[in-house]
Amino acid sequence: MKLKFAPGHVALRVDLSEMQQLVDTGTLSSEIDLSGGIFTVIVSLVDEEMSNMAFDPGNSTIGFVYPREAAIAELAKPTRGGIGGYFDQGVFSLAIDMHDIREKARDKAPKK
Repeated sequence: MKLKFAPGHVALRVDLSEMQQLVDTGTLSSEIDLSGGIFTVIVSLVDEEMSNMAFDPGNSTIGFVYPREAAIAELAKPTRGGIGGYFDQGVFSLAIDMHDIREKARDKAPKK
């Protein structure tokens, strides 16, 4: 799982197996070890058409919520932009890492 912060955009990138785990279990989490402590990322799926992002500075946790159907569709046919939502200062998104998509496609291609 990769988390990228840019002005107006928070991007979360996962590999194919992580997206499959998210679809199968409805949740995915990762801890990022920083010099000042642990930063936790939690992604959850819900059966509603809603996306949300919240940061809890008290325990250094950022949480994302996405619609289950959107995650299933993204896993079936990955897009560059992924799925996302809006927050006060911009947008947030969840997408499958395109490097992983290309790597899997190369692995499945017939050998010459």
